[in-house]
Amino acid sequence: MSRIAGPSFTSLLHRAVVLLGLIVRAFVLYLRVVLSNRGWLRWSDAASVASLHALAVRFVRAAVRFKGALIKVGQMASLRIEILPSEVTDELAKLQDRVDPHPSGEILQQIRVELGQSVEDLFETFSIVPLAAASLGQVHRARTHDGREVALKVLYPGIERSVSIDLAMTKLAIWGFNFFVVADLMPVYRELRDSILGEMDYIREAKASEEIAANLATDPDLAARIRIPSIDWSLTRKRVLTMEYIEGVKINDSAAMAERGFDVDERVGWVSRAFCHMMFRDGFFHCDPHPGNIMVDTEGRVGLIDFGMNQRIEPDVLAALRRNVLASVTRDADLYARSLVEAGAIDPCDVPIVKELAELSFDPAYYNLTPQEVANLDLGEYFERTRQQLKKIRSFRLPVGIVMWSRAITLLYALMVELAPGIRPLEVFGPYVMEFLRGGEKPEAATENGTKGLNRSIPDASKSV
Repeated sequence: MSRIAGPSFTSLLHRAVVLLGLIVRAFVLYLRVVLSNRGWLRWSDAASVASLHALAVRFVRAAVRFKGALIKVGQMASLRIEILPSEVTDELAKLQDRVDPHPSGEILQQIRVELGQSVEDLFETFSIVPLAAASLGQVHRARTHDGREVALKVLYPGIERSVSIDLAMTKLAIWGFNFFVVADLMPVYRELRDSILGEMDYIREAKASEEIAANLATDPDLAARIRIPSIDWSLTRKRVLTMEYIEGVKINDSAAMAERGFDVDERVGWVSRAFCHMMFRDGFFHCDPHPGNIMVDTEGRVGLIDFGMNQRIEPDVLAALRRNVLASVTRDADLYARSLVEAGAIDPCDVPIVKELAELSFDPAYYNLTPQEVANLDLGEYFERTRQQLKKIRSFRLPVGIVMWSRAITLLYALMVELAPGIRPLEVFGPYVMEFLRGGEKPEAATENGTKGLNRSIPDASKSV
C-alpha cells in the first residue's frame, strides 16, 4: 500500500523562500540594532521594538499557515522574556499548538497505511472530527470492537519533508546569528531539532509515556493522583499512536472544575509534585506542561497526555541543576554560579558576573514571589539590568537537555500563574532538591513549615553538596 505523496516540490520551495525572506529581515534588523548600540547608526529603541514586533507578526502568520516545526520554534522563542521585548514574546505567545484540521481523506489513508486496515475494520466507531489538531498531527476518538474508548494520534502525511525545510532554515538563521553573539547557539538548535524529530516518532513517545508512568508509580501518593493513558501497542506504529481515552475536563476549565467540585489549587499542586519528581529525581520528564495537556478525569485524578516532547538529563548535569535550585532556595549566589560551572554552562572566568545576576534575582524585591505578586511588579528595569549583565558573559554553553528543562520549568510556572497564583514556586521545587541532597527525606517533611522549614534544613544539605 503506497504512502501519501505529501507536499509537492513547488509548495516546499515556496515554504523555503518565505522562510528565507524572514531570515534576511531578521539579519538586517539585528545588524541595525548592533550598529545602533555601537553609535554608528541613529535608531531609537522604539523603532527597534516596532520593527521586531512587525517581524514577529510575519513569523506568526507564516507559522500558522505552514504548520510543521515553525510553531514549535515560535513557542520556544516566546519563553525568552529575559532576552526579547515583551511586544515580541506576547506576539509569539499567540502561537498555540492548535491549527486547522488536515483533510480527513488523507488522515484515514495514513491510518490504513500504518495499521494495515481501514478504520471500519479496526474500530466499532471512529470520529472523523478530530479532538485536536496540532502542528505535527491530530487526535481522533474511537471505540474498539471490544468496547474500549481510545484516542488515535495521527502524524500528518508528508510532514517530515516540511519539517526538514523548517529545520534547515532554522539552522541557517542560528548559524548566521552565531557571528554576532558570544554564546554558541548551535546546541539550542540541536536540542530543538532532536525534540521535533522525536515528536514525529510515536513509538518513541509511547515508550516515554510508559517510562514516566513507571517512575511516578514509585511514589504511592502520585500513583493515586496522577493518571497516564495506557498504550495499545497492537494499534501503535511510528506514525499512529493509540492510547486509552481519558474522559474528563481540562484543568483550566474553571466552570467545569467548579461544577464537579474539584479544587484547582490542589490539583496544580499534584501536577507540580509530579513534574518535580520527573525533573529532580528521575531526570526524564514531559516537556510540555501547558493546560491543554493536563486533564482531570471523572474521579478527580489528574491525567497527563501528549508525551511527544520529552527529555532525559545526564546524571552529572542533573546533580548540578539540583545544586542550582538549592542555591535559589538558600539565596546563595556563589553556589548558584558554581553550579553552572559544574553543569558546563559557563567557564570559571564568568563566575563574578553570574554571581551579580544571581544577587539581582535574590533581591527581596523579586525573590520567591507568588505569580500574583510578580504580576503586580514593573519588571522593566529588572529585565533591562539582566540583559546588560548577560552581555558581559564571555562563555556560555547549553548542556544537553537544558533548553527543554527551561521550557518545562517556564511552562510549569505559567500554569501556576494562570491557575494557582498564590503558590510560591521555590516552596514547591525546593523540598524536592533538599530531599535528594539529604538522602531521601520525604518532601512533605521539608515543606511542613514552608520556607522556614527549608531554611532550618540548609546547613545539613550544604554538607552534602
